[in-house]
Amino acid sequence: MATFDIIPDILEVTLRDGSYLIDFQFTAEDTATIAAALEGIGFRWIEVGHGLGLNASQSGKGLAAATDEEYMGAAAQALKHAKWGMFFIPGIGREEDIRLAARYGMSFLRIGTNVTETAQAEPYIALAKELGLIVSYNAMKSYAVSPSEFGAVVAQVHKWGADIACLVDSAGSMDPDSVAEYLRAAKAESASPLGYHGHDNLSLAMANTLRAIEEGAVLVDSSLQGMGRSAGNTVTEVLVAILQRRGTLPHIDLKAAMDVGQGLIQPLLGKRGVDPMAVTGGLAKFHSSFTGKVQGYAHKHDIDVRDLIVRLCQEDQVSAPDELLERLSHELATLKMPRVLSIPAFRVETGKDKTSGESLDLLLKELRARAVKAGKFSALNVVAAEKALADFVVSGNIHSTQSHVVGSVALTSDQHLHAVLHAVDGKVDVVLLDVDRKPFGPTRPAETAAATLKKTALLTYLDSRVWVEAVEDQVVRLLSEVLNDSEIVIAGDHPRSRFLALRFAERGARVTLLQDPGQPPTAAPIAPMRMLSLEGEELKLSYMKADAGCGFEALSKANTVVVWPSGAPWFNQRFAKHLSGKTYVLDAGIGTILPDGITEAQRRGCLLLRVNIWPALTGSLSAAHESLMETTGALGWETLDGIPVVAGGAMGKSGDVIVDSVHHPTRIIGVCDGQGGVRFRFCDEETERVRRVQTEINRRLVAPQLTGTIS
Repeated sequence: MATFDIIPDILEVTLRDGSYLIDFQFTAEDTATIAAALEGIGFRWIEVGHGLGLNASQSGKGLAAATDEEYMGAAAQALKHAKWGMFFIPGIGREEDIRLAARYGMSFLRIGTNVTETAQAEPYIALAKELGLIVSYNAMKSYAVSPSEFGAVVAQVHKWGADIACLVDSAGSMDPDSVAEYLRAAKAESASPLGYHGHDNLSLAMANTLRAIEEGAVLVDSSLQGMGRSAGNTVTEVLVAILQRRGTLPHIDLKAAMDVGQGLIQPLLGKRGVDPMAVTGGLAKFHSSFTGKVQGYAHKHDIDVRDLIVRLCQEDQVSAPDELLERLSHELATLKMPRVLSIPAFRVETGKDKTSGESLDLLLKELRARAVKAGKFSALNVVAAEKALADFVVSGNIHSTQSHVVGSVALTSDQHLHAVLHAVDGKVDVVLLDVDRKPFGPTRPAETAAATLKKTALLTYLDSRVWVEAVEDQVVRLLSEVLNDSEIVIAGDHPRSRFLALRFAERGARVTLLQDPGQPPTAAPIAPMRMLSLEGEELKLSYMKADAGCGFEALSKANTVVVWPSGAPWFNQRFAKHLSGKTYVLDAGIGTILPDGITEAQRRGCLLLRVNIWPALTGSLSAAHESLMETTGALGWETLDGIPVVAGGAMGKSGDVIVDSVHHPTRIIGVCDGQGGVRFRFCDEETERVRRVQTEINRRLVAPQLTGTIS
């Protein structure tokens, strides 16, 4: 039988039960990092893996971000002292899964069945004990039987060899008195050690856990920030704070637990979770009205504000005198207490070269994991390359915006496009497809994608336009939004550079476009460019040869130089030596400034940059996706309580009510004037129409589950 040296102790379940909240998207790296952090905090029992246990992904119970074996390897790599284990449900898990986990050095197995189906656990308890594992039997939905029947279940699994039996409040429906009744009944039937696992549906998880401890539970479950299925679990940070105030678990670093919960877990929960300052206040009996004042002293002395709060309240729980705060801050500063837990970095490598298909599969898994955890959309940018490729190329860069997590693939043939589209359909939310006409690009990319993608949304863009926008945006930001009379030189003449020159000139800049050396003389394109602008003759545009005296002079006057040749790179030392110090030099084509040109520009004190395509690309993605959702989710003509309503730009008849969405209306915008405009002052008849529509909207808002407006 297992011995529990520290009573009560905590089984930390963030990495298992917490995975429900992110659709089981903890990666192997997440598991290693968070498990190592939990061990560093002082936790001795750590559960990892799929929320539904071993073999759940393969059984169709939700595809996790990693395989069971990858989770096992991550835990085994990260943990040196703490015991780690996984969950097992008969009928989902298999014998071979338990044997595999044992080979990885797993310490404990939690076997869960419905409390009414305990017999299913017997052979697996025997196998786990044979393999030397500590076994916990989890009586799922324990409340489905009476306390005395639960006691009989505990006695039975104890005879079969289970080291501990766990009361499981799966629905979060129990209260402290019922927890006590069930645990007392179990103690009356056998000497089995007892545990407790609760959920917070009735906001009683903490109270129930504390009562379980008072009734003799030796091991209780909790998770950082309460992250867990349904309403969540008992909050680890709060439980530790309470137990430490009762004199137990002194080896656990409470501040580190709060830091890890806030830094690694809270970002996954949106606005849910617990505030470390609130926990500290409850622990120390600190009134939050003094928070700003105490934070000021902590910042001044470079100490952890939570340490200062605890020390302050040891001497004064009513006020926060300045002289006391100054003295305590000085004392804490001299102790040089550690402020941050050190967590090692982990990366799981496959150890072999990958094909393009394998690399794409890994990218799609990571995109989904990151997007789900951040509450964002996953997107794959599919761009046509400028040169022919033997196979599609998967970028190693993943970019995250406020709304999307974006990966990228480059390709140059219809065969590549078909392979990528079939691989990604249903694996990402959005495909952002480059439909520029390029020499090596697919022939009809939009049509191909529209016919192939069934589960993933399709958005298209022109890569050449986005590239121009990226260069423009980067220069505008560098020049702090003010381009009037700025001297900008674009070194390279081609359609995209001309378009860029026009955009700079329309912002008021003095723009010089340099013809590539070696190009045959051509007519200056300035006149046709002026014809494309409303500014016309007002634009300050010049055109000259790069390797002529006037070209060198333009370079010497420029505060910004954009290097963007039409063909092979040519911007070398010969041109760079004319640059002035502190000039921004932007490599717009990436790799288009020759090495001696870079060296000379740096020697002269220029500020060299390469174009960053991501802000413009993801800006186009966000705008297109927002437009798609507006078109499919808001646009249309409908009736609410018999009143015609329109939304999303749809034109209605005079008097029709305009709402924010025909499918999920939340507010009234105004009334149609019949010509595409909006009126905000209504006649009596229109006022009644608006009242009826708003009444219907209110009904749907307060009872969406009855009106079918929840998607």
